[in-house]
Amino acid sequence: MSVEFDGLSALFGDSFPREGTVQEIRREDMLDTMLNIAEAAKVAAALVNEIVEEHEDRMQLDDEGQLIIVGQLAIYRVDVNAFMGKFVNPFSYNSFDVVEVHPKTGLVKEPKSACVQVRHQENMPAYDLFAGYLLGLLNDDVSWLHESLSPLRRTLFQIYGLARSPLSPSMERHFANTVGGEFDFTNDTFTFEGTNGWSWRLHFGLPLSKGYRIEYQKPRQTWWNLLFEDHEEETTGHYSVCGFFEVVEHLGEAPGGLKGASDWQTDPILLRKIAADYPALAKSLVGKLTSSDYSADEIYTDFDEPVEGDKADIIKDLDVRVLRTAGVAFA
Repeated sequence: MSVEFDGLSALFGDSFPREGTVQEIRREDMLDTMLNIAEAAKVAAALVNEIVEEHEDRMQLDDEGQLIIVGQLAIYRVDVNAFMGKFVNPFSYNSFDVVEVHPKTGLVKEPKSACVQVRHQENMPAYDLFAGYLLGLLNDDVSWLHESLSPLRRTLFQIYGLARSPLSPSMERHFANTVGGEFDFTNDTFTFEGTNGWSWRLHFGLPLSKGYRIEYQKPRQTWWNLLFEDHEEETTGHYSVCGFFEVVEHLGEAPGGLKGASDWQTDPILLRKIAADYPALAKSLVGKLTSSDYSADEIYTDFDEPVEGDKADIIKDLDVRVLRTAGVAFA
């Protein structure tokens, strides 16, 4: 039986009907699809080679077949064979392998590592994805700030911290644009804008502290108020304050953005400390704090565990301060 069949061939540019049995045409379409995919992979592989060749001064293969990429912020060592193995057998492909991350000063014996992901598009050839991966590492001073690359940010922070480093220029530009931030590396501080006229200041480089000293300044104030001496020790460890980027993003929306926030969305101690000095936020918490089913001992962290006993006691004391700020009378 002879039939006319457009099927998958319409996707690949056939402009005329073909003859043959239904199965013959379907097999031909399947073969065309596979060959087109193979051809796209061939073109993409050539692109990867061109990228490495074009940037030979910053991309070189070592004697183990590892690709060394000299980025703007760090040096990366990529296991090319492991990547290609995943492309050969996609059924074993789950994610990109971790990449070694070395300081910009040179390769070290015990490098850090990071799992770097690349946004992909449907039907994107694997080697196009690989090309994007390589270019992202080559231009890391831009890519490391992308939201999806938080593992790379954490690794770079492990290497450099907040002292002046190769990270500093792009980080200064980023935070100046997003929160009006300004670093003072002489005094190890970072000052930035919150909402409702508030400003925030983080002190880093404190030798006896795990976290940051956090201060705030309200509108028309010329002095700074202490929020935390060591935020890691004094909060419940909520994810919103677990790292530099997280702290800045969270406080950049405070105090206004904390109205209506649950204990799942912000650190309960941070929330109450701010509310104790911000009547509008304090008043928004009155209904919750005076509810008959509320108990500070039953506040859960983002790890789905109740806050530690001493932290629950701190929250109870802060609840009293918040209610006083809100003008709630006590018997």
